[in-house]
Amino acid sequence: MFTVAVWFLAAAETSSVGIKLVIIRPGTFEMGVDSTPLADSITKAAKGAGSNRPTGGDYDEVPVHRVTITKSFLLGATEVTIEQFRQFRPDYKGDSYYAPYASGISWNDAAAFCVWLSKKEGKPYRLPTEAEWEYAARAGTRTPFSSGTEPPAPETANAWGVKNMHTGVSEWCLDWHGPYPADPQTDPVGPAYGIARVVRGGGLDDRTAKNSGLAGQRQPGEMAYYRRSANRASMAPSFGALDNEGGDSDNGGGDLDNGARGHGIGFRVVQSVMPVTKPLPYQAPWFESAIRQNKPDLTRGPDRAKPYFHKRELFPNLAGRDMHDVGYRIGLAPGLGINYHNSAVQVLDNGDVVAAYYNTPREEDDADQSILAMRLRYGAEDWDMPEPWPDFADAADAAPVFWNNRGKLWLFWGCPRLLGALPFQYMTSTDNGATWGPVQYPHFVGPVGYYTPQPINSVVRSSDGTIYLPVDAKGGTSVVFATNDEGRTWRDTGGRTGGRHTTLEIARDGALAGWGGKNTNLDGFMPKATSRDGGKTWQLSKTPFKPLGSGQRPSIIRLRSGRLFFVADWSQRKAPGPRREGAFVAISDDDGETWTQRDLPGFTTVGYVTATQAPNGVIHIVTSKNAPDYHVELNEAWVVKGGPEDDTPANRYLLDGVQTFKFPNGKKQWEATFKAGRRIGTETRWDNGGRKRWEKTWSGEGAWTWRIFDAQGRQTAESKWKGKDLIDARF
Repeated sequence: MFTVAVWFLAAAETSSVGIKLVIIRPGTFEMGVDSTPLADSITKAAKGAGSNRPTGGDYDEVPVHRVTITKSFLLGATEVTIEQFRQFRPDYKGDSYYAPYASGISWNDAAAFCVWLSKKEGKPYRLPTEAEWEYAARAGTRTPFSSGTEPPAPETANAWGVKNMHTGVSEWCLDWHGPYPADPQTDPVGPAYGIARVVRGGGLDDRTAKNSGLAGQRQPGEMAYYRRSANRASMAPSFGALDNEGGDSDNGGGDLDNGARGHGIGFRVVQSVMPVTKPLPYQAPWFESAIRQNKPDLTRGPDRAKPYFHKRELFPNLAGRDMHDVGYRIGLAPGLGINYHNSAVQVLDNGDVVAAYYNTPREEDDADQSILAMRLRYGAEDWDMPEPWPDFADAADAAPVFWNNRGKLWLFWGCPRLLGALPFQYMTSTDNGATWGPVQYPHFVGPVGYYTPQPINSVVRSSDGTIYLPVDAKGGTSVVFATNDEGRTWRDTGGRTGGRHTTLEIARDGALAGWGGKNTNLDGFMPKATSRDGGKTWQLSKTPFKPLGSGQRPSIIRLRSGRLFFVADWSQRKAPGPRREGAFVAISDDDGETWTQRDLPGFTTVGYVTATQAPNGVIHIVTSKNAPDYHVELNEAWVVKGGPEDDTPANRYLLDGVQTFKFPNGKKQWEATFKAGRRIGTETRWDNGGRKRWEKTWSGEGAWTWRIFDAQGRQTAESKWKGKDLIDARF
């Protein structure tokens, strides 16, 4: 702790390691999206997918709210340089592309630098809060940049003497990333918890090339849009240098042969005591809320000897209405997009089914692309609304994979355009997704060959305990990563499969068997890749299935009966000449030598499909590239024997009666009444202060009304729905 007796604030000074500090005086400003409309020169650029940005800023830049900074603080006039950081970490090499400033720094190491410098000088150093950063960047302006409607030249000081807040490396801030409050704030420090820390002063993605860090194509969010005072990015605090030579303490391991040698995030320091403001409460998504932790009898279900088939719609349909102007205002989570793809699904130990997709407001690989998560609560007939989670703001999150590993739920995903991206990152939960550990990056042992940071839809464990995760590689191949110590270290198994998006299973003889892959074929058939040496080498053979193309991926799982289950499209969606429309499911009793196949009724495609099986034998499938997308339930008897296309059999567990959940403080969190799995009457959600957040009234035949309330308890919106279809909205 630093007191006035041992430390006082000078008007300006230079630190012992050469950091020039300028004083920032107290004041009040409007934090959030700029008042000046954004010009085409800011929002439009020909730099690859997702370059055109929204004219009104991003969803996480609103609401604009008044912020008061009550105390002066000293702020680094520039970011910390390579030479200054080397005084803390002598083995740090830096990156000439960002010189003279340090880059490829994790938030953890930036914070550690501040602790080191504080001890060295006996003065309090820390990272700037997000509010302090924007306050200093604006320097009294409300235009997109302190220099007006266009960014300043590098090394140009603003009116308060601060340089490079709109140029150079991006910069870590102190805060966890989270939604803005609407109320005025004083010395805010952000939410109490999160998965990612705020990054300011630049975007994170390479907008010119699909793969990260390729020579001559390094554009780390350098569009002017990402350099605005209001722009927010975010990244996991352990995201640092990605090779052994970078000197980062959080990531490490083998030499990565992917052109990725570090990201563009650095930092600047503040000399000041920590604000005493209490953090804002963490706003848990509904996906993490009101979750039962009991372990019911999950073997209860439809008669396995009788055919069973049932399907549900997954996503809301706004019937052409705008998500920003309508969707967010009527209760859909801010950041929810209109394009959902690349599915994941898993059955949990409490009976809930969870699904995840990538979620984007416009096109694939947009920088605002996030993962969305959603939950079908055990015994309910309808999925909860999807929500963006997790999300690295301004980094195109993609390719989620859920895996229930003996009651421990893993979520893997990747960031295909992120500069310095590893093949994947992951989080785990031991309470059915109610809480999650921090984002982790793989620590690699040994060399890592070329990859594209997109995990594929399957994770398997071999008889010796090794966990295998397939990830896209280069062209028409996939790579399989492995861990023998439950994720503490990972390795590239060395070989490459014969298809992109290869879905993986363990053969009965213990071999790794990779099925399919888009845009690849063997004599006109979908390839199968088999490895009997743990992924070092692969042998290719033909399957009886047609090859797949863009927007398609198969899924294979080992059923509890020992059979293999396969789901895919009949043929390439964009193939020239005659082709067979639709999708199919198949079961094999002889480990894939022969198959019993059946059409999936009502589907022209299943897209990037994923399947899993529950303990009661029901197979769960989630589809993409449909309008609408569906969750399909079926059993083996339906595939083998045939049967009705939709059925609701007896012996399923269905919710009945009132369901109530409370916060730890005893206040109600959620209450709903069910009859045979369907909501009836009034469903209500409250915050932990007792304020009603929303209310849904269910009137039967799938019709319901959704009402939204503000902090004062006033109704702000009402919408009418039929199932997942929006009928009407009023504000």
